[in-house]
Amino acid sequence: ASAGKKLGFPYMLKSRTMAYDGRGNFVVKDEESIPEALQFLRDRPLYAEKWAPFSKELAVMIVRSIDGRVFSYPTVETIHKDNICFLCHAPARVPDSVQLKAKLLAENAVKAFPGCGIFGVEMFYLETGELLINEIAPRPHNSGHYTIDACVTSQFEAHLRAILDLPMPKGFSSLSTSCTNAIMLNVLGEDVKNQELQTCERALETPGASVYLYGKESRPKRKLGP
Repeated sequence: ASAGKKLGFPYMLKSRTMAYDGRGNFVVKDEESIPEALQFLRDRPLYAEKWAPFSKELAVMIVRSIDGRVFSYPTVETIHKDNICFLCHAPARVPDSVQLKAKLLAENAVKAFPGCGIFGVEMFYLETGELLINEIAPRPHNSGHYTIDACVTSQFEAHLRAILDLPMPKGFSSLSTSCTNAIMLNVLGEDVKNQELQTCERALETPGASVYLYGKESRPKRKLGP
């Protein structure tokens, strides 16, 4: 109840552990829903966040070298389905000024951390035009898989170059051409095991499309590859 008084309703109640793809989150709409939220997230360390009325979700992959230099990939727009990243539009369908603002915000955020390699920075684009970071993942990230085909260097190669102190060629994190546009679709497990392979078959029949499966066992809503 005190969180509601301080943050207002609705607010997000989150687990500090085992929380990803919407798991470990609960939207507390009013005081009456607090018992349900506590039951849903029972036996976990919790924290509350103020509700962010966003219009879009954006993400930027950042590469940090051993000597602390940072390089940014294009700002992309992510679309979620059942709290799981489902589509990724590169570049993001927002004004150029917002794309640049997101890249600078992501770069400055990663500069505040130790370490090197690839970082996935996710953020909310609010209705007011403000940007709020909601996650920083110190690893290759779902929102960066488009780089395999759409960029000069993939996020995976960039990660290896960074941690092995290899050269970072000029423009390595750019889109392949000035007119490159890409859409990444996450292959998610269906209720019927392996039914998602039909989506993969259709992709392989589509010019310019590629499929990269992780080799994981199919389960409903499990990420199986881009």
